[in-house]
Amino acid sequence: MASPFRIFLFLLVVVYSISAKSENIHQLLFEGLTKTKESYLRGIVLSKEGTTFSEEKLKEDVQNLRNLNLFFSVNERHKWNETAEGWVVVFIIEEANYLYPVLSVSGFTAQLQFEVGVNQINFRGHAESLGIVYRYYDRHSISAFYSGFMHKNSKTGHFASITKYSTIEPLYFSDTVADFNFDNYNISLGGHYWWTYSLRTGLGGMYMYEIYEQIDSSFNLLDDRRYYFHKYQFRTFTEYSTLNQHFEFRWGFTDRLHLETVQAINFPEISYVKLANELSWFQRIGKRHNIGFRNRIGISTNIDSPFTPFVLDGFINVRGIGNRIARGTAEFVANFEYRYSFWRHKWFFIQSVVFSDFGTLRPPGGQLSDMISNAKDGLFIGGGLRFHSRFFYKTTFRIDYSFNPLQPNNHGLTFGFGQFF
Repeated sequence: MASPFRIFLFLLVVVYSISAKSENIHQLLFEGLTKTKESYLRGIVLSKEGTTFSEEKLKEDVQNLRNLNLFFSVNERHKWNETAEGWVVVFIIEEANYLYPVLSVSGFTAQLQFEVGVNQINFRGHAESLGIVYRYYDRHSISAFYSGFMHKNSKTGHFASITKYSTIEPLYFSDTVADFNFDNYNISLGGHYWWTYSLRTGLGGMYMYEIYEQIDSSFNLLDDRRYYFHKYQFRTFTEYSTLNQHFEFRWGFTDRLHLETVQAINFPEISYVKLANELSWFQRIGKRHNIGFRNRIGISTNIDSPFTPFVLDGFINVRGIGNRIARGTAEFVANFEYRYSFWRHKWFFIQSVVFSDFGTLRPPGGQLSDMISNAKDGLFIGGGLRFHSRFFYKTTFRIDYSFNPLQPNNHGLTFGFGQFF
């Protein structure tokens, strides 16, 4: 005859097993899918059939699916299924159209660039991007690319591109500026590994063939006004991100540390190593307010050369400052924005923006203290508007006007597609 203790122990094990089973996810469903593969989404969500149900994990899955930037909306419902003795979890998804024309126009005083192309942002139903883009910025460029933000295994991703980039490039030699026709032909490959849903590390490389041809007569840089570079690049990055997105709003932060070396095979004097860190932080306040901050700090080999990796440019880091006005071997850039959504409609919504941009560089061969003496040239403040479309997903038109409060004659109007940061 069994002892009372053994009977009690047996009943305890049975009760625990039933309880554990009742907390499991019995069925995981996705509603509303048209193009995205269900097997891909099952691979990247934390909630799995047969695992313990967790409302916190479910909320994280909903936000991670929104952060894929594929869907108009993602919601969930869950209920207890008494017959199956487990939870039924349903992700309710409103899919977008994924084959998009690329049409981008941006510019400021005396400078204009535009892009046109096509991009399939959900290629194979696996959140992969496949596209081709033509760009005009002084001259004609074209690029084809294929990338995967997160593979089905939720651990890896990839990037590949082939590009012909051409423009008119101003290069700075002491007190002289010379304009060059610049052509860069490159092929780039890279991959990354997700340690967690917030942390990833990447490796990549690029081969570049560059042609510079002087088009003005300010002086002769070399005996030949046309010369060539064969370069290769190796790069690595680590990124930690808690950034969340929902329609026009963002909250959380991203920090990305980037290390690269660019080696010129036939001209080693212009080779360099670069280390840079970019931090972006966003906070949503109430239903209509959003603030954002971006900081970029970088340093490279302090070569005394016009071919340096950092640049001040109105398209990239300081709105209103102009077209590639300076180059350097170290940078400090800070951008701040306050965004207010004052008009929300079923087809679009509009934000007003107040911002401040600041940027300064260490000149080639100079000292870090030179960044302080050059600081007054890189401060701009201003305001603008953002027009967000709900019909064309992820489409935002921006227009901004800014000026330098320390040098009021320096001002500019910039516009383009997509948030500035």
